[in-house]
Parts: sequence; structure tokens; C-alpha cells
Amino acid sequence: MFRYTARACLAAVVLIGVNTTARAGMISGGPTTPNESGLGSYTGSITVTPSGANAATLTIVVTNTSPLANGGFLTGVAFNNPGPVTGAVLMSTTDADFSLEASPNNVNAAPFGQFDFGISTGGNFNGGGPPAQGLAVGASATFVVALTGTGVGSLTDLSFQSAFSVGPGIGGGAQFFTARFRGFIDGGSDKVAAVAGAAPPPVATPEPASAALALAGVGLAAGVRRLRRGRAAA
Repeated sequence: MFRYTARACLAAVVLIGVNTTARAGMISGGPTTPNESGLGSYTGSITVTPSGANAATLTIVVTNTSPLANGGFLTGVAFNNPGPVTGAVLMSTTDADFSLEASPNNVNAAPFGQFDFGISTGGNFNGGGPPAQGLAVGASATFVVALTGTGVGSLTDLSFQSAFSVGPGIGGGAQFFTARFRGFIDGGSDKVAAVAGAAPPPVATPEPASAALALAGVGLAAGVRRLRRGRAAA
């Protein structure tokens, strides 16, 4: 009976201790993607980390990779709601010039249509404030958004890469993500859609509390082995 109980407890500890963490979906945009002027380019990632059945954290990282000769500042990004998101709060940003704009099907990113969310300087995807408030060439920013809604915990990066913009102003095609550039050396601006890149596989990592449980399970297993050796010696 003891052997069965110990094994059952150890199995339970292992199951509790393993938690599937987020998967990062890589994105990029530039002259080879849908692009207004061909001046702006960027790379980045979209990561969704579940924190419960109805909550998750969305992390967007973006880097302005435009040619230095073009100048320009990345002043905003826009993306869509995969469906279940009913609440979104910008928890943190590495650039205080950026703020969240949540307006379902009303974040105007023509010619790529209307998006649901924008993170931009002044909270206005199309403008607002000096362009220099954005990301200069070579600069990066990380935006962390808390998401809530029924079933949000099941979202992944692929959920966001599968949610597309709607009309009007969709002459450049429906897109899942776009970036806004302003203040190029020639005085122009740009909007650049994204393509999805290869994403690394999910990594199973124990949470801190779960890790303690997992260690307890290891200790339990060691105790069972010692007990068995003691019985065999007797």
C-alpha cells in the first residue's frame, strides 16, 4: 500500500510542477512585405504567457531596423483581437512615450484597414507628438499587456497571427500586425505590415511554487528508495 501511495504522490507532484510556458512568434516587416513607401523596416516578436484560464500576458518586442540613411522613428504598432479579449491594460513599457489605444475595428492603419489595438506615441497610431518620441533606427522597445476575457488563457502567438484587420481602408490587404514610421529624412512616413517567422517550440518550465513541489517529489522518491534498501537489508 505504501509503495502505491508514494508513487501516486510523486506522479501528482510531477504533474503539478510542470507548466507549459509561452511561445514566442517572430515577426518582421520591410521592403519585401506590404509597405507604403519601402523606407521603414523592423523585427520583433509576439509572446503570450497564460496566467489562468481567463488571463494572459502579451509581450511585444519591436526593433527599428530601418536603414540609417532613411532616418525615421517607429512610432506605433497595431494588432488585432483574436476573439476572447475583453480587457487590455498596458502593464509596462520600456519607452514611456508609448501608450495603449484599444478601439475595436477603429485603430486606423490604412492601407491595411482597421485594427483593434494600437501601442503608439501619444496613444494615437497615426500621429500625435514629435516623431522623435518614437524608436530611432537601431532602438528597441518591449510592451507588456495584461489581457483578460473568457478563454484568454488558451491564446498563443498563433492566435494573434491569425487575427486580421478589417475594412475600410484596406487597399493593402488584411494584416495581423503593422508598424507606423514617421519623421524620415525626406519628411515622409510609412506603414509596414508584418510576416510571421519561425517560432521556437514551447518550453516546459516549473513555476516557483511548483518547482518547490517538484523538489519535494524528488525527496519523496529518494525516501522511498532508502526505505526499500533498508527492508532488503533486514
